[in-house]
Amino acid sequence: MTNKRKKIFAVYFVYLIIVLAIIWQGYGICKNIISLRDFKQDLLNVTITGNVLKPGLYRVPSGTTHFEILKVAGVLPNSDILSFNLASQLSDSQTIEVGTKSEPVTLKKDNKAIRLEFFFGAISVISSDGKSRPIQRGLEINVNDRLLTEENSQAELSVSNFSRIDVDNFSELNFDKINSLENNKEETWIFQKSGTSWYKIVYGNKNEVFKVSTPSANITVAGTGADFIVSIKQDRVEISNFDGLVFIERLTQTEALNLISGQSVNVFMDNRPFQVNPIMPENMPAERFSQLSKEKSVFILKHIPYNFLFCGLPGLFVLGSIKYDENKIYITNIPHQLSVADYILGCSTLDQAFLYGGPVLVSTVLEQIMSMRIPKYLILEKEDLIRILQTLGGLEIDVDDKAASVLNIPKGKQKLSSKQLSVFLKPSLTGFEDFKNRQMKIMGAIVDALSSKNIVLTIILAQQLLANIQTNISPSDLMEEYNKFITVKNWDIKEISFPAYQSVRDGKNVLEPKLEECKKLFEQE
Repeated sequence: MTNKRKKIFAVYFVYLIIVLAIIWQGYGICKNIISLRDFKQDLLNVTITGNVLKPGLYRVPSGTTHFEILKVAGVLPNSDILSFNLASQLSDSQTIEVGTKSEPVTLKKDNKAIRLEFFFGAISVISSDGKSRPIQRGLEINVNDRLLTEENSQAELSVSNFSRIDVDNFSELNFDKINSLENNKEETWIFQKSGTSWYKIVYGNKNEVFKVSTPSANITVAGTGADFIVSIKQDRVEISNFDGLVFIERLTQTEALNLISGQSVNVFMDNRPFQVNPIMPENMPAERFSQLSKEKSVFILKHIPYNFLFCGLPGLFVLGSIKYDENKIYITNIPHQLSVADYILGCSTLDQAFLYGGPVLVSTVLEQIMSMRIPKYLILEKEDLIRILQTLGGLEIDVDDKAASVLNIPKGKQKLSSKQLSVFLKPSLTGFEDFKNRQMKIMGAIVDALSSKNIVLTIILAQQLLANIQTNISPSDLMEEYNKFITVKNWDIKEISFPAYQSVRDGKNVLEPKLEECKKLFEQE
């Protein structure tokens, strides 16, 4: 072959390679176009009528659930959604009629107990029969119990959901009434026999009344609450009010006054007139109870778990507990059809509770079921997850067989585009339970990336991740927990099945919580 022919052949060969490459690229593009066309969803016309915030005609993608459209339309406290299966999908030209309940949805139970939250040193709780009760954190105080603190001892009590009492050493409190119904008022009455106690009382509703009785005067918290300290001395009772309003009345009812913020009063045992003075610096309680605050802070840092509620809408509810002192993370997936009828009047299931009251109502009910505090919550919808993954630069997600088939990609670890993620996170893709599992996979990928330090969290990144997300976790909170999280090696992550059993209520299939198992769920070994 001559050099000229060789040159011509080489040129044709290169052209052939280029043409084949173009054809291959074109095939790939067409394949993607077809795939993306398959992702495109038909829009449904759905009409919402009746008792919702925003009735009207909605155009929604196929696969949208009743939960999603009711969330957009806005469920009111007296909206009747009991008959809806919120996980079911909408159909075209469907009309959803929301009725009106005779009574709004309300909590049946409220946490109005008095509990021993924290203590150090030697304290005693004596029941009405004179027997000492075993002392432990979370101990519920009963009517006619007595609490005594000894030398170098202090204790903190919680009163209902909002109020606190700090008890100094050598003090005695008697609990005469706890939320006793008196003249349509829920009355709590404590007799402070000796010592010093700091009362931080906040009324949760207008029917609450909190009183403190002492050897020489009765004290009633007025208005919406008060922050005051009571010291029983040999010849008098000294009351200092730091905030709010308290009504002071001598036991003989011969003298009374309203003590305002910044004032202190001495009520003498020998019936001398009240002596009112400005609060002196030595009466400020912060220093007196500084050791209690310090001991509590150290204890919380070492032992109190970080409990949180994650809501992946629609229908995923995950309760987590991070125990730093044990290197353990407990996670349980709470069924959306969990019965809450014993805790909320006019509400059947957990997903309904979310529509009525959001994460606050859900966490309030779960606190009662689980007998634990759940102070933090985070809500993520599909768009939030996609944005977070984009902010983190894309993460590999474990794609299951069913999703891989629909997406026309290999199963296993894959970096998904925004369009693919949008399909991957559709409840209608291959079923509601698969959808919840996929949400968990994405959250797991994010946690793995942070724990392995493949992604280093900064305050700026924390702000970006939490932007426009419904949560009570601040960027500084996230940074604090992240810094604690990465100091622990070899986390033991325990995924625990939520203990519940099938039941039927009002003709509807629900899951009832097994309460005794729920209260001990995160104590498993």
